[in-house]
Amino acid sequence: MDEDVLTTLKILTIGESGAGKPSLLLRFTDDTFDPELATTIGVDFKVKTISVDGNKAKLAIQVRIFKMYFL
Repeated sequence: MDEDVLTTLKILTIGESGAGKPSLLLRFTDDTFDPELATTIGVDFKVKTISVDGNKAKLAIQVRIFKMYFL
């Protein structure tokens, strides 16, 4: 376990298919962009540790697809 990490924040990103959630996740965590990124099926998950005012925080980020159905 990371003893120097002050807290772990769990972030859930949801939205409709094709909105660009995985691209946003990849850009934030790895600082890359892939225009050929495949559509996420189910859940995508990444972890990034950031420093805020000298304190480390671990971000556990999940991307989920949200489908809106109309009757």
